Amino acid sequence: MFEAAVACALFLYLLLLALPEIELQFLAGGILTLAGLVGGGGAGIVYHIALREALVRLGASTRGWLWSPVSHHRLLDERGRKQVLPWFRLGAAGFFLCLAGIGMITAAILRTVLAR
Repeated sequence: MFEAAVACALFLYLLLLALPEIELQFLAGGILTLAGLVGGGGAGIVYHIALREALVRLGASTRGWLWSPVSHHRLLDERGRKQVLPWFRLGAAGFFLCLAGIGMITAAILRTVLAR
């Protein structure tokens, strides 16, 4: 199921890249970038707060949790993983959405420059 969703998302992205109007491509890229920043950024904040709360609840060391949070995932118990990892995945998805939007804007810029 996950693989089918990824394939559909990639297909839709390729369709957006093929937009005939460069202005629409800029707009779609901007919307994707903004959605990725807002959604991924918000999820990232919630993720870091949830990770710290889970580590404190377990009595685990929180040293370096802000700079290297992924290395602290191994310290989580099952309840902590269920509390933290969905936010981690949502933040990662927002990051990739942001990258997709930047890629689309870059493609529109290249189309504009090369069309001259």
